[in-house]
Amino acid sequence: MKKSIFALFILCISANFVMAQRATIKGSVVDTTTQENLTHASVCLLQAKDSFLYKFARVQSDGSFAIHDVDTGKYILMISYPEYADFVEKMSIDGKNKNVPVGKINMIQAAHLLQDVIVTQKIAAIRIKGDTTEFKADSFKVQPNASVEDLLKQLPGIQVDKDGKITAQGQTVKHVLVDGEEFFGDDPTLVTRNLRADMIDKVQLYDKSSDQAAFTGVDDGNKEKTINVTLKANKKTGYFGKASGGLGTDKYYQGQGMFNYFKAKKKFAAYGTFGNTGTIGLGFEDEMKYAGSSNSTMSVGDGGDISISISSNGNDPLSGGWSGNYSGRGIPDVKSGGVHFDNKWDNDKQSVNLNYKIGGMSVLGNTSSTTQNNLNNGVLYTNSASNFSNHLFRQKADGSYQIQIDSSSSLKVVLGGSLAHTSSDNFYTNNSNRTLDTLVNSGIRATTNTGDNKNFSGNILWQKKFKKKGRTLSWNLNEYTTNSNSSGYLNSETNFYNNNVVDDTARVNQLKMNDSHSNNFSSNITYTEPLNKNLNLLLSYRFDKNNSNSNLRSYNKGADSMYSEIDSIYSNHYLYDQTSNGGGLQFNFNNKKKINFNIGTNISSVNYKQSNLFTTPSQTVSRNFINWNPNANLRFKIKDQESLSLYYYGYTRQPSISQLQPVLVNNDPLNIYVGNPNLRPSFSNSLNFNFNSYKILSQKSIYAFASYSFTSNPIVANVSTDKSGVNTYSYFNLKTATSNYYLSTGYNAKIKPWDLQYGFGPSLSGNKYVNFTNGIMNVTKSNNYGVNVRLSKYKEKKYDISLNGNVGYNTNNTTLQHQINNNAWSYSVQPNIDIFLPAKFQLHTDGNYNEQQATQSFAARSQFIWNAWIGKKFFKKENLLLKASVNDILDQNTGFSRSANNNTISQSYYTTIRRYFMLSLVWNFSEMGPGDKK
Repeated sequence: MKKSIFALFILCISANFVMAQRATIKGSVVDTTTQENLTHASVCLLQAKDSFLYKFARVQSDGSFAIHDVDTGKYILMISYPEYADFVEKMSIDGKNKNVPVGKINMIQAAHLLQDVIVTQKIAAIRIKGDTTEFKADSFKVQPNASVEDLLKQLPGIQVDKDGKITAQGQTVKHVLVDGEEFFGDDPTLVTRNLRADMIDKVQLYDKSSDQAAFTGVDDGNKEKTINVTLKANKKTGYFGKASGGLGTDKYYQGQGMFNYFKAKKKFAAYGTFGNTGTIGLGFEDEMKYAGSSNSTMSVGDGGDISISISSNGNDPLSGGWSGNYSGRGIPDVKSGGVHFDNKWDNDKQSVNLNYKIGGMSVLGNTSSTTQNNLNNGVLYTNSASNFSNHLFRQKADGSYQIQIDSSSSLKVVLGGSLAHTSSDNFYTNNSNRTLDTLVNSGIRATTNTGDNKNFSGNILWQKKFKKKGRTLSWNLNEYTTNSNSSGYLNSETNFYNNNVVDDTARVNQLKMNDSHSNNFSSNITYTEPLNKNLNLLLSYRFDKNNSNSNLRSYNKGADSMYSEIDSIYSNHYLYDQTSNGGGLQFNFNNKKKINFNIGTNISSVNYKQSNLFTTPSQTVSRNFINWNPNANLRFKIKDQESLSLYYYGYTRQPSISQLQPVLVNNDPLNIYVGNPNLRPSFSNSLNFNFNSYKILSQKSIYAFASYSFTSNPIVANVSTDKSGVNTYSYFNLKTATSNYYLSTGYNAKIKPWDLQYGFGPSLSGNKYVNFTNGIMNVTKSNNYGVNVRLSKYKEKKYDISLNGNVGYNTNNTTLQHQINNNAWSYSVQPNIDIFLPAKFQLHTDGNYNEQQATQSFAARSQFIWNAWIGKKFFKKENLLLKASVNDILDQNTGFSRSANNNTISQSYYTTIRRYFMLSLVWNFSEMGPGDKK
């Protein structure tokens, strides 16, 4: 296997590297009047037959330039410089001379041109405008009917992985916009995989400021890497779409369709998808907010505000919280669809954006796992297995309306809601032992559950700018309401052993019903005031009011054999009430060129009350506390396309309700939770460093990101495990701090003689965590070391080859059972190859080889998931593709995961999609602008 992968690696980097005699074009560029060197002037070499960009360079400080490794052929040499007329000259390279001098080129200022001089202006393939890099789409070659994702792969400094994740200049791209607007929400793959490259005029890459910064004009340092694709003028009217379908062996199938209509600033889109091959829909994988059944947790937001969510304690199978995500476990069956509409009118003063999605998913499968729990008095081994059948049907609608009231104020209203129905049927088995022949406990558990969830959200944002530049006022109102109800049956039997003989048995046979409701309201007012041209002040006030109601009832069977006897121990009716008032103060310094620095803090006072109305008298827990969130951010622009930033953030973390006063659940007799009402909050400090440097012309980039955080007064768990294997969890504050760190670096460049893109990046991460086992401190130190290598090469209508490789070494050391060594190496290689053959045939293959070294606890494991397809394109525009594909050719995808957490190490196997053969058809169609029928 390793030899075959090595051979594949050699094939990837050696294909088509035999080159003809290449030449170097040299010259210099000066002002025709002053003879001053025009440093940084853009020098582009275009192919004469189609004006596509072939090579480019910049003029150096001495006025010279050189374009190396030019193949034989006819070209156009174009030189551009701001406020100067472009220089354009045709030339031929015959391969006889290595050096082709063009001499001194005199550039003429546009203002000095004579009226009878005609200069043809051409748009450069790449332009840099401040922090924005703009690519002219037609200057980069892609295959016919290629997607935007295919186009992005050809742009310097941008990488796209197999899952559609985009990395640009070392940073993850979180937003892909169409003409500056979101398209079907903020899922980038909806744009990159469903819009065609030939519709795109420009691709703009920039750092998007926060909405607050965009409104106030005060740069707060919060930026996200964003791509905006602008449509060609003749592509803004018409329609386009794609339809595909396929049938495979073992009852596998898939189908997908998408239709898009554009007319000026009006856009309409619809999609539908179905299948059981793991493609779960366009954006349908977005997780929704769900309420569970029997508990509540408290979380602190970045601004210091508190939110409450009702959820289960532990792994409650009756929570009804399965949200429809597919992680590769089980066989999914998906049917989903949606529509989108947006429009602008009244000179763009008014706009609307509407979305509706509907879909259902079923996931069936089984899992088996082995867990090693290192205790102070030995090791406890647990084997478990489960069969699961989960189902979800969901609808979601949202819309926004925005109006520019006048030149200084605007109003935006956003409304949304969803309906969901879930059902699940699960069966579990487990057994634990201390040695291979000493049984501690065993059990079986069956659960069924159905649930419904409704939620509604509304947001109103009013913004006002005053005459003084930088003075602004904004008011944001937000409301979120959710209602859920669920019912299900829990039937379990757990046996406890003494000398391998059953010593005790715990049985549960109950009906559980849960109704819950929550309402969250918040109001936030922000005011900005310029103190001078570089310094600004930001003041804010926030009010939050959260109310929740959770009513859980557990019923045992009565004399009538019906579930009529209520269980007072495992029933409860909780009310949660919380009020928060907080303010913020921040100073921002920005000299517009080099430095952006801000420092500030948020402080909030929170009153929290929890009451259990089921008990007599009612049990109440009340807490009053202060949350403090200091922050500081320094961003230094070293030069264009090169910057570094430092960021500090501190936050108070309050104990969760399950740590203060847990809701009693009996779904798992082997895990019991005990609360501690005397817990104090912890405080965490986070430090981050980021450096990014990108040279657009040489296509070289380097980035480094590092973070370190530590928590004072952390809340840690003490897990007491008795001789029967029952775990009792309790919590307390630790005087010793816990910490974690992360470092990632990367370098990307091109080997010009081979036209080969490459990159590599080492990374390391680790953490120190403390917990207690049977009252004895256990300190866990984990470290991960890795190196990633990337290679890629593309030649139009010939091939598209890429290769990714990773090497990692993981360590996990605990003070309990420290003699157990589970340090191990891991390796992975992912080749991806497209070969474009004569007669419009295409061959594709990709693979993923993973190997994990043996540890003291687990054996070594390796697998190679290999996929391939061959297809034939039809018609002049090659917009119909018939292909035959094979998934997991070697049938090695067994579904596997391995993890280490504190003093627990586990690995599991699960049902997943394995080998199948499929025949499918893909049709791209469009009519965009005059004469564009496909």
